[in-house]
Amino acid sequence: MLFIAAWLRFHALAQEARFQPDEALFATFARNAAVQGDWLLHGALDKTPLTIYASAVSMTLVGVTSLPNGVLTLESRAGEFAARVPNVFASILLVAAMGALAKRLYPKDVGTRSIVSLLVALSPFALAFSATAFTDGLMLLFIVLSLWLAAARRPLWAGVWLALGFAGKQQALLYAPLVLLVGWGVGVSKRESIGEGLRPSPTPALFRSAALFSLPLIVVFLLLLIAWDAARGQSVSLWALAAANNDPGRLIRADEVLPRLAQWVSYGQWFAGYGWLTAVLTIFAALTFLRRLVRQPRRRETLFDALLLAYLLAYFLLHWVVAFNTYDRYLLPLLPVTLLLLARGLDWILPVGTRSIVSLQMLLLIIGLLGVLPALDAAKGRIPIGGDRGQHDGIDALAAYLNQKPLGTIIYDHWLGWELGYYLGVWSDKRRVYHSTPAALAADARLQPDPAPRYFPVPAGQPVQPWLDALRAAGFGVSLVYDDGRFHVYELTRP
Repeated sequence: MLFIAAWLRFHALAQEARFQPDEALFATFARNAAVQGDWLLHGALDKTPLTIYASAVSMTLVGVTSLPNGVLTLESRAGEFAARVPNVFASILLVAAMGALAKRLYPKDVGTRSIVSLLVALSPFALAFSATAFTDGLMLLFIVLSLWLAAARRPLWAGVWLALGFAGKQQALLYAPLVLLVGWGVGVSKRESIGEGLRPSPTPALFRSAALFSLPLIVVFLLLLIAWDAARGQSVSLWALAAANNDPGRLIRADEVLPRLAQWVSYGQWFAGYGWLTAVLTIFAALTFLRRLVRQPRRRETLFDALLLAYLLAYFLLHWVVAFNTYDRYLLPLLPVTLLLLARGLDWILPVGTRSIVSLQMLLLIIGLLGVLPALDAAKGRIPIGGDRGQHDGIDALAAYLNQKPLGTIIYDHWLGWELGYYLGVWSDKRRVYHSTPAALAADARLQPDPAPRYFPVPAGQPVQPWLDALRAAGFGVSLVYDDGRFHVYELTRP
């Protein structure tokens, strides 16, 4: 299963894929650290730094080269590869971590471990985010390791790994309730089954476990909140910027209820294969859970099923009714919980005692045959989630064209932002200027006395005409000088 997972994820890593805007943002910070030595990540950063540091180390090891004058540099394609490598290996390790977690939670149901490992290995959702430079990959691995250690009754180490997940991305803190619930569930009974009656751990023991779990989180939070952020010396702190960028500030309106639900469901259908397969497995898992709840309500395994399901529903409800952005990667924390519950449903049909419906090997073969095609589609970037999915193909050629222009060329960049900045290179000698409206661009361009050449790049399909009209009204000559079908570049001649 690890071999299958590695093959699919390395296949995804080998695809020709440009950076999605947020990937370009994180990769630019990582490149600045690897090439320019900016390890404090100065700039408008709203994410904790661990994943960016991992990408920067990867760039240093497999991408950074020296110019003839000894100055370090990083070619954009090498930077793409290097920035994505940490998440690829994290996604492979996630397969093993999920198997270990299943073994801890369900030691009697031996099929669950193998089934969930295969589901993770083949999951199109996991594959779509494996070879990317988002900050979610390491976080996802670390929160699963935290769950595993909580299930092993090691609260201090569970806290350490959740703290590392938080250092990769703040969203990891949303897993703290589930980690605590799993630790409590393990402590409910010291027997293999709770059928003989509940035996909760003494209250002092629960408080001690909670304190040990919280200690690493508090330490890492204070280090990042006070020491690291203060050392950066930015006018706006990481935490203030994160709050400004991610605080929804409201519940959804009535007209948003169904569209948001449909959007989340359209993303989640890729958890276990094509949509029909995920739906069938979900229905089967729900029916199996209800059967266990009726027939075996006091089994240890049923307790964990209920805890996982409760967390899944609470997380989904939070992201549905609160007006968070509907980014596909926001469902990644649900992936381990969902696949574990789907594996629990499939485990029910395996042999128990003298009953034999299908062998584990046959079941895994069926899952593999049904899951390999959607997995390959995800590895090749053919599903509508994950990275850039071809939206910025050709941006490297556009950047090369602009880089040929003279020193100090002015590029009025309204649409391409971090993506164009990344592909222009770490040592670009061009000046990029952003304006929010056509009127602002025209007014500022007239006030700019520098006779340097000026260019206005536009992605195909954007409403460029109001911008061109404003520039012409301000006296600028406008001529199309670059058109590859995906990007246009207009040269601006001063009045």
